[in-house]
Amino acid sequence: MEAQVTLGEHLLPYQWKQSPRRRTVAVTVHPENGVVVHTPSRYSRRRVEAFLREKAAWILKHRARFEQERARRRALRWELGALLPFLGARYPLHFVLDGGREQVRLEQGRFVLGLPLDGDGAAFGGRVRERMLDWYREQATALILERVGHFKGLLGVTPLRVRVKQQKRRWGSCSAKGALNFNWQLVLAPPDVLDYVVVHELCHLIVLNHSPRFWALVEGVLPDYRERRRWLRENGHRLAL
Repeated sequence: MEAQVTLGEHLLPYQWKQSPRRRTVAVTVHPENGVVVHTPSRYSRRRVEAFLREKAAWILKHRARFEQERARRRALRWELGALLPFLGARYPLHFVLDGGREQVRLEQGRFVLGLPLDGDGAAFGGRVRERMLDWYREQATALILERVGHFKGLLGVTPLRVRVKQQKRRWGSCSAKGALNFNWQLVLAPPDVLDYVVVHELCHLIVLNHSPRFWALVEGVLPDYRERRRWLRENGHRLAL
């Protein structure tokens, strides 16, 4: 159900989801889906709005942060000198006349993208973004598969399969059958954060929940997982192109 509520000077649209299994009320703020309220069934709209007003400061802070990030992404220009992220750092984008191979390289502290011999960044247009995103996905697939291979031996597990793809709301997931999925945009995060998500999903092959036993498994591999998880929670919304 879609609705809206007035929070001070702000008219806030939100989604209201009810479940007969839920016993508590919770609110989440998603970069794409906005504000979502989860309540038990037969919860009145008056109580929902009172809850949202109580959490107004927290909701508006996170909503403003996501709006700033969307504005930053809209302002990103795939042109000469643009600072593009990779593994927690940023590198300037350079073009070279490269016979039309349109290959991307990361060398000497910068991204280098080949252009047709008669081309330039402006004429190349949207293909700059297309080629860079292709490169990011290739790097993400290779790196995540390598890290899965490294950590699965430590945990003594074997995934049914591993896929790296676009995911809007998850960094990783594990199915009941043991298939792992990872968001390719993890390659924008620092390496230790990427490792945390890989270990997190591999541990779900042993414990498919977030019980104390599960977190003990994660901690056994990454004693500082809490710091890595905190970084992702606080900065994950910035990992988007």
